[in-house]
Amino acid sequence: MATVHNSAPKGSIAKLVIVTGDPERCKLFAEMYLENRKLLSQVRGIYCYTGTYKGVEITFMGHGMGQGSMGIYSYELMAPMFYDADFVIRLGSCGGLNQKTRIRDIVVVEKIRTNSNYGELLHIPHNKGETVQVNPELVELAHKCAKDLNISLQSTTNWSQDNFYIPLSHMELGEHTGCDTVEMESYALEVNSRYLKKKALTILTVVNETRTDTGWSSLKWQEREQTLGDMFLLGLEVLVQYSKLNPN
Repeated sequence: MATVHNSAPKGSIAKLVIVTGDPERCKLFAEMYLENRKLLSQVRGIYCYTGTYKGVEITFMGHGMGQGSMGIYSYELMAPMFYDADFVIRLGSCGGLNQKTRIRDIVVVEKIRTNSNYGELLHIPHNKGETVQVNPELVELAHKCAKDLNISLQSTTNWSQDNFYIPLSHMELGEHTGCDTVEMESYALEVNSRYLKKKALTILTVVNETRTDTGWSSLKWQEREQTLGDMFLLGLEVLVQYSKLNPN
């Protein structure tokens, strides 16, 4: 059934889904990569398309910013009473928190730490300092696909926070959290996948960094919206290979 956030009819969402925060980025890459695509929803400016890639049915959808927004869209995508998707991959942007990552590096989130209590009312509480382990088979599949595509990929421990503006530099935040990267959505996606017993993975491109020698640098918003093609190719290939390993 359609929801107040997504007008796509039930049954029109694929079992395999890519979500990305920026709706314009969703539109751009859906039009670039999906064949036979159909625009199913643009409620609140959040685009949702279903089409095929290498013969595999895939849905692209935006999810907005923050745990709450990701929580709504990914819950509806995976919940059996709504769209019942099996596997949702977030393709998004992140900040680098230490010397391990540089601008345009592509990373797969292997572990998550957070200050969010998103899971509390879903009876998946999070204790301060606890590290959430992402499905290792999916992380391994991402690395295999990256190798096949000749795309450099590294695993990171990601800080998935509630706050965008904080009185800490990226480097200070890295020291405070012990994490390599930072964004605001992977934790809610992981909680929903566990609650609904579905699969989830987060693959990110580093768009800003703190360097001790040159200060802070960042991709412009246009670059964040219009580039990141290798990340989308990798996400699509993960879904294609997953579909081969898990045929209906």
